[in-house]
Amino acid sequence: MSFSKIKVAVVEDNGMARANLRNHLLDMGFNDIGCFSNGRELKANMRNKRLDLLLMDFHLGQNKNGVEVLQDLQQQGYINHSTCIMFVTSDRLPLIIGQIVDVHPEALIVKPYTIRNLMKNISNCLNLHHYLKPVYEMMDEDNYPQALVVLDALLNENSRPKLKSALIKLRARILTKLERHTEAAEHYRDILKRSDKVIWAKWGLIQNLFLDGQVEESETLLHDLTESQLTNDKACEWLARISISNNQYSKAENYMHQIREGELSIPAARLKAYIYQSQQKGEDAINLLEKKRESNRSIRERYDEISLDLARCYLTEAELKTGNDRTPDIQVAKFLIGAAGRKLSDPAMAQKKDYMLATAAFLEGNLAKSNEILSRPGMTDLHEAEISTITDAIHAWRNIGNTEKAKEYLKLSKEKLKNIDEGNSKTINTMMVAKGEEAIGERRPMALEFNKIGLQKFSKKKYMEATEDFYQAYKLFPRELAFSLNLLQGMVDAELTEFNKIKTLEFLTELQSRELNAGNKKRLDEIVQRIVKKKHVYFMEQPNQETQENT
Repeated sequence: MSFSKIKVAVVEDNGMARANLRNHLLDMGFNDIGCFSNGRELKANMRNKRLDLLLMDFHLGQNKNGVEVLQDLQQQGYINHSTCIMFVTSDRLPLIIGQIVDVHPEALIVKPYTIRNLMKNISNCLNLHHYLKPVYEMMDEDNYPQALVVLDALLNENSRPKLKSALIKLRARILTKLERHTEAAEHYRDILKRSDKVIWAKWGLIQNLFLDGQVEESETLLHDLTESQLTNDKACEWLARISISNNQYSKAENYMHQIREGELSIPAARLKAYIYQSQQKGEDAINLLEKKRESNRSIRERYDEISLDLARCYLTEAELKTGNDRTPDIQVAKFLIGAAGRKLSDPAMAQKKDYMLATAAFLEGNLAKSNEILSRPGMTDLHEAEISTITDAIHAWRNIGNTEKAKEYLKLSKEKLKNIDEGNSKTINTMMVAKGEEAIGERRPMALEFNKIGLQKFSKKKYMEATEDFYQAYKLFPRELAFSLNLLQGMVDAELTEFNKIKTLEFLTELQSRELNAGNKKRLDEIVQRIVKKKHVYFMEQPNQETQENT
């Protein structure tokens, strides 16, 4: 295989190591080699260029690490499956190695390396990547059904055990994308039967079990992983995300508390902040992000991103207030927005900041200023924007009354959401999109209609039927406490210990942890009394009522 026409990028913050690696590549016959010290430099170079091979260091000095850079480039479409990715790092910490493995590189080379080892790894990876090129091209076009057909043909003709292992791993990933989770889970089970030490296979199995609706088994596996220091943090993040999917934010918070605050990754800290906000604990979210911002002051990219996350928290707090009470929060938000990316001439950053400033202007009552910001050049071009920017745009356009534009961007955000695979980012962005949907107001009317029908059935003592309608209202608009209380009361009066995987007593605990006004607290206390009177149902081991009724 000729290397002369292969486009290569080396990302390494150490100048000497970068030069040495470039010289080794030249000796191997590579001619088109770009060298960069951080992700920003690489991204600027890739606007009009596609890579064939990326050699990435993990630690990149006072910049985002290699995994963060790679995830950003993948989300923004600069790197796709056709790019062969290799990590070259001196870090041997299991937690770091785990982060690298999670982004599925073709190889991981640990420094110090020999020239022979480097050449062997690069050659093997490029040969494998070339062999799988027809599959990767189909994946780049989102044609996963055809990618699976091509891969299966390669599997049938393959006779090499080592190559088969790589093909099976890729097949499991494609099956996950195709939502054929039972088949994907079987692949991961087979790998774990041969060796139960393969961590990436455990995560793959857990993911597919969860997506296949086998939540209890996935939770059992995750609880087992919390027993190990190596896997505890990621397992707790997974358990928190499962809890969020069930709207159990108090439970999610408890899982996140099991990770030491100083060891929270940036995505994990953002996840925890959103969990706080979903429970109206804005001050806790702000305190967490303030600490994370300060500890990342030397890493400018992270510092800027956290500053904007923090500004969003302050704007959310301002939205919950009225009149002059909003002013302090808005002023802090504007300061944070202004400070972020001050030294960068990045159009994407400018657009991001302008959308947030448009919301701040609206909250100040300055509709003219908000309109002026939104009319600036480039504000309507969001096809390469991050979901956080798009959801900011949804709120900004809705604020000035342009609901059609807001709906257009809501649709775009949902399309982009499909391409995010990383767990914490997926959950955070899903929550942001849901909030944008709530802002437009499309969910609430439907939820109100389900709730109305449920109340009619409840008044006729049709508790099971009413519970189904209350559940639909709750799923559409879980932030509305009235829907949650109606659902809980329906479950209690129907004597259900569980309904659609919502356990009655766990749901009660979740509602008790939320901030309630006097009326809602009184009503919840009344439901508690009903539960106490039905102790034969809720405080003894009983078969699941819903299961009984379906048999």
